[in-house]
Amino acid sequence: MAPAWGGVTVKLLCLTKYTRQGPSSRYRVYQFLPYLEDAGIDVHIQTLHDDGYLNRMFAGRRASLPYLLNRWLKRVSVLLRAGRYDLVFIQKELFPHLPDLFETVLRWCGVEFVLDIDDAIFVLYEDSKSVWTKTFLRDKLPRVIKKSRLVLAGNGFLEGYARRYSQRVVRFPTVVDTQRFTPRDGRISADLPVVGWMGSPETVRFVDDLRGPLEALSREIPYEMRIVGADPRHLEGVPVTAQPWSEAGEVDALRWFDVGIMPLSDSRWAQGKCGLKLLQYMSVGVASVSSPVGSARDIISDGDNGFLASNPAEWVEKIGRLLRDSERRRVMGRRGRETVEREYSLQALGPRLAELLLEASGRSV
Repeated sequence: MAPAWGGVTVKLLCLTKYTRQGPSSRYRVYQFLPYLEDAGIDVHIQTLHDDGYLNRMFAGRRASLPYLLNRWLKRVSVLLRAGRYDLVFIQKELFPHLPDLFETVLRWCGVEFVLDIDDAIFVLYEDSKSVWTKTFLRDKLPRVIKKSRLVLAGNGFLEGYARRYSQRVVRFPTVVDTQRFTPRDGRISADLPVVGWMGSPETVRFVDDLRGPLEALSREIPYEMRIVGADPRHLEGVPVTAQPWSEAGEVDALRWFDVGIMPLSDSRWAQGKCGLKLLQYMSVGVASVSSPVGSARDIISDGDNGFLASNPAEWVEKIGRLLRDSERRRVMGRRGRETVEREYSLQALGPRLAELLLEASGRSV
């Protein structure tokens, strides 16, 4: 397909944290590749971690030092050739938990880079009690932001933080492919209405925090709690089933939900969350309830295209309202889908990312 920008070719080195298996890399980078290629951007991707890293992490095993050294050396070898590219795209960090030496070298060598942040990684460094972190990493992200040609911030909280150090910041939300994530055709019906959550073993703790409200609901209304992508650990008394996640099966899994939930703690780390699972629920027409944290405040208009719940009583009340009223679920799900199509779809934002990268490279036409 001919480039949509008059044949302009920009060589982009894209440095992701994960392969497609990692949600942040898949949704912030990989799904945009067709749009970048159509715009005349030639993308070369180098991942910091391999597929096995996430498998080990989700199983509770830490990466070994030989593995980390090997992956760091692979990244260094690519960075030594960064001058061959018109622009470098850094997802999160070049080297987590290490100083910004190579970001500094890139700038010294005149290599422009774009920084993409969809997590409040600065919180981990600022709140750490480690002497190493306090000495070398506390101000790492501000330094990298200042050196960046452009910063893409996943939500308003991250944008506000980045603007403390640079005005070259654009809020760029996480988006979903609304041609892939589509509402169910007809009625998929389980024996009981399904309250669903999709995520990772790392974040299932937020569902565990809802044990009280979910138990109270089960005494009032028959329903099934379905967890996709993790095993619930502390939901005794809740009628829960778990199923594994797969990229091929995630859309079908979501379509079984009658109500989707996204509980989060009200912490600085959670404020940096970009609402991916909420957008997934809404894109398939599932009525959703979320903590009013991070991007949820921007995505949801409470009572219109979803519900926000700030305390246990509100979680019980709002999930209960949806479980009791199938028509309310249908209308809220439709409005949620419309919100995603209009503001958070790959189809709407794919060309915009290509435009931003062309401008950052100095090759826009």
